Amino acid sequence: KIKFKDMKRMLIIVENSEEEQYRTLRILEEAEKMGCKVDLINSSGMKFLTNKVFVKGKELYFEEYDAIYSIGNSDRHHYFIMLATIKTGVRIWPSNKHLLMNDKFFEGIFLDNLGIRTPKTILLTSKEKVVVDKLVEEIGGYPCVAKKVTGSEGRYVCLVESFDDLYKFLEKLPHPSISGKKGILLQEYIEESKGTDFRTYCVGDEILGAIQRTSQTDDFRANVSLGGVAEKIEVTAEMEEFSRKIMKEGNFLFAGIDFIMSNSGLVAIEINTSADFKGFEKATGINVAEKIIKKFLE
Repeated sequence: KIKFKDMKRMLIIVENSEEEQYRTLRILEEAEKMGCKVDLINSSGMKFLTNKVFVKGKELYFEEYDAIYSIGNSDRHHYFIMLATIKTGVRIWPSNKHLLMNDKFFEGIFLDNLGIRTPKTILLTSKEKVVVDKLVEEIGGYPCVAKKVTGSEGRYVCLVESFDDLYKFLEKLPHPSISGKKGILLQEYIEESKGTDFRTYCVGDEILGAIQRTSQTDDFRANVSLGGVAEKIEVTAEMEEFSRKIMKEGNFLFAGIDFIMSNSGLVAIEINTSADFKGFEKATGINVAEKIIKKFLE
């Protein structure tokens, strides 16, 4: 094991506008407090070959680092982590396995395999009405939730009341390559959960706490980025049971795990391995970034 005092160089890669975001600055701050010399690189400026990566015209040598930490889930990060894993034996977060959790359908497979309640979910395989109607019937009919398999902060998620609503949602998606049958899932709408969800914050086997998010409008989504309000709540026995099982079986370093409440009990809807923790740190006084880096370096 590499001890804290032996750590020399750590690479943090971010995407797009993440360089000045709270979680990036906090991870950077805590890593430096522990004696790491940190390089922060924005992946949007990287040039990729199948066997190497260039940053600002210079080749990046993975073996110069003792640890690599990725913030963000873009395709560029997937390629970077794959290359880093092949080229060197340094510790990397997230691993290739954990990157699968960026796909909401993979998440559903993982959660279902653990025996944890999730909404009924099916992949969209066609834009033909006769096919779509049969798929929707499999998950309980309209209204249902349509989602792009990737995305965060409530983006590319819509409650659809009919085939026409679904078709309009598909046509408004920003990437033509997925406007149709690729990368879209349909999910059972659990009406009693409308406008409220819950998130536990976990580092390794430690559950740091939980928040409840509540929509301030008629929106069925409760994301703070969409105007929802978050407040600290007690972790229930069921939240603890599900969260511990997810963290253990997934061997996750860090995750924000999202739940909704159905008439049958708690339902898991998402595992966020790159969750934002600004509101949680400020509301609880818990140093989430320190716990993440300590666990990472252990």
